[in-house]
Amino acid sequence: MADLTPCEPFYISAACSRSHATAARPQDGLVAFASGHLNTTSAGVHRTLPGHKGDVTALDFVQSSGKSRYLVSGDATGTVRVWKEQDNDKWSTLATFAGHKGSISAVQGLQLDADQLLILSGGSDSTVCTWRVTENGHDNLDEWKDSARVRFDQIARLTSVDQTQFRKVLSLEGHTDWVRSLSFITPIPAGSPTASTSAAYDIAPGEVLLASGSQDHYIRLWRVSRRIRSDDELATPAANGDEMDELDAALAAVEDAAELRVKAHDFSVDGEGDFSCASEAVLLGHDAWVTGLNWAPADETGSPRLELLSASADRSMILWSPVSAGAAALPDSKPLSSRSAPSSHASVWTSQHRFGEFTSSTNLGFFGALWGQAGRTVLANGWGGSWHVWKLEKETGREEWRPQVATTGHLGAVRQVAWEGEGEYLLSASHDMSARLHAPWRRAVGGESVETWHVENGQLMSLSVGAELGRPQIHGYPLASIAFTSAAKRLQFVSGADEKIIRVFDTPRLWVQTLKTLSGVDAGDAVGSCASSASEERKADVLAEQESRPMAANIPPLGLSNRAVASPDEAAQLAPASTDVFDEILPFNFTVSDHPPFEEQLLGSMLWPEVDKIYGHPFELVSVASAHAAPIIASACKATAPDHALVRLHSTENWQPVGVPLEGHALTITKLAFSPPTKVGTDADRWLLSVSRDRTWNVFERASSDASDHTYRRAATLKSHARIIWDGCWAVDASFFATASRDKTVKIWSSGNWQCAATLRFEEAATSVAATMSPDGQNHVLAVGLENGQIHLFLSADSTNWLPSRILDNDVAHVRTVSTLAFCPAAKITGRVRLASGSEDHSIRIFDIPA
Repeated sequence: MADLTPCEPFYISAACSRSHATAARPQDGLVAFASGHLNTTSAGVHRTLPGHKGDVTALDFVQSSGKSRYLVSGDATGTVRVWKEQDNDKWSTLATFAGHKGSISAVQGLQLDADQLLILSGGSDSTVCTWRVTENGHDNLDEWKDSARVRFDQIARLTSVDQTQFRKVLSLEGHTDWVRSLSFITPIPAGSPTASTSAAYDIAPGEVLLASGSQDHYIRLWRVSRRIRSDDELATPAANGDEMDELDAALAAVEDAAELRVKAHDFSVDGEGDFSCASEAVLLGHDAWVTGLNWAPADETGSPRLELLSASADRSMILWSPVSAGAAALPDSKPLSSRSAPSSHASVWTSQHRFGEFTSSTNLGFFGALWGQAGRTVLANGWGGSWHVWKLEKETGREEWRPQVATTGHLGAVRQVAWEGEGEYLLSASHDMSARLHAPWRRAVGGESVETWHVENGQLMSLSVGAELGRPQIHGYPLASIAFTSAAKRLQFVSGADEKIIRVFDTPRLWVQTLKTLSGVDAGDAVGSCASSASEERKADVLAEQESRPMAANIPPLGLSNRAVASPDEAAQLAPASTDVFDEILPFNFTVSDHPPFEEQLLGSMLWPEVDKIYGHPFELVSVASAHAAPIIASACKATAPDHALVRLHSTENWQPVGVPLEGHALTITKLAFSPPTKVGTDADRWLLSVSRDRTWNVFERASSDASDHTYRRAATLKSHARIIWDGCWAVDASFFATASRDKTVKIWSSGNWQCAATLRFEEAATSVAATMSPDGQNHVLAVGLENGQIHLFLSADSTNWLPSRILDNDVAHVRTVSTLAFCPAAKITGRVRLASGSEDHSIRIFDIPA
């Protein structure tokens, strides 16, 4: 029987969708964000919530007086789900409903009482649906047509609600382009003896401020206050909404449309009285679309804090607050919390702090503008899916906003993951046109040793909380496959993409230094790179090679090739060492920090130089594989005819072709794999396995027993499956290989006689497979990834009788097709095997599995 005991991944890498559909919970710092088909939570991703059938497009925590225990999410299929947090830190679906004919654009929830929620969902079908949700189910309350929140038109609309009925009461004109975000300040309860917390700006009890952000680059503030009618007004019936619209239309016909109309708009709410709404201020500070607005959370007393955070497509966030007109003209270096001015003075809204990527030309915009814990942290998600975090820290008597390490991940389907030969770090390739490295961050915290996983521009470093430590390749085409060139060359890899070219990358010196500082892995050490018996001359050559490595690389304008930009001697002139906080996030900073790189550094100074290109394939690359001991790589491209369904071999010493292309398939070859050494540690790379869309596999054998001869010839072939074969892998001792097919089976084939030894059947198509040995060396371990996102593990002592060991279901594994699996070749964990997986749900996960 398979073990269904939860096996949580200790590392999850996932990017945030390009959307304002994110929300923070300031009480405990938990952040939820949409990531493809995921809802991902925590600072450092620690849980994903599966269930949606389409990409998640909107989410929000339900507003409540205390800690919110409910989360609302909507997806591209029009489905809305309500999640409830259980006492054991688990989340379960409380309700699911569909009332839209298009994608969900916005969701919001209010907690009416202890067990009753009011949910609002807006869709691209120009409707807003309201739902009352209880522990026992949900009811559809109403449908509100023509919503500006959903349609993003140029008018902000105010609507009255009595929990079951909605009525439009006012339209606020002013923006000249789509309104993308709205945010109300926390209202002061009516009857409260205090006004606002700002001495420079008054908000009376019962008044609220509404901020609206638009694609016209402006932020507008609107004040809504209760209106006391005079005796004459009481004798005259108030104009209804239609009459107000006619009056606005008449005024617009005679006034300049660009002129700001500051007159107050009056409206009434049944049972609540009369109100007035007027334009309060217009804030201009962004140079592109305003994509997110959020008022600061209330203070300890529940009073609003007059601080507004805005995000923009110009790669910046701005913190706005009011100051007296006199103070606005004078520079003030005091922290915001200590600024004050007489309330009798006129007030202006000013930019108190600006956050952003002022030196990056490749990250196109911010979304979100979220507040973190107690309003002392601010967050935004970037165009590339990364999170950007700044924290207000006290230093030398002053408070400074300092950048923090944040999580990130791939923004497209993950096509392949590959461990470095000694299992210290992981390389991943994705359709988001990037290759990323993940490795452990090892450091001492409070006298204790801590290890967490982070990801860096193309490299992986080990840290307990998920983040990125390296990104060696940022490309112009979707990446399909990657491989380290050999176990010995752990600092060199090749990649194939939709451009028909194989590219070769060598690590820069900065990455070697970063890996040693953050992970404790001395990959570039001369002694570690040479056997103890190597001559002193050889060791000197290796050391000279490491010293001559360029410091970093960049991508020239209109180019696709990473180019070395600095020798070690030039580094000090290009980017001199500095302790300034701003210099720390410059793209070219060759000083190794004591923390993983920020996104700006990943984009700028963590690229690997490209050292060569390999040509020859006529169509898009699909698979590249590296031999274990021999200096060769194999590659294959898309094919619709036998003439193109070839395997090409190249030498990693001079990058020239080896032998003639290997024939045998009629359609695209989907995976290539060289056989590892046998049990006695010899005969590595004797066979080369290829599997194809034509439902066949081929085994090519080395033409000579002499390991110096790197030519191959076909030794066996078989049409083995009824549907496409997606993946194939060898056992760690080359005693068998496994093939995974769309026909919902995985078949085990014995080496030498090439007969089918076992067949494993599943309810879904098998899309990926990987094999290793159990820690005690007694059993083979086989991992199978399925089209539905699950991962199944099996054990066998003889490769014929396979027993189910464990199932990683959608709660801990993936929610879409598992596209790649890889066991760590040298996991240093007693009693466990380490498995990395990648999926079309855009995420990478690493598990330590008892086996």
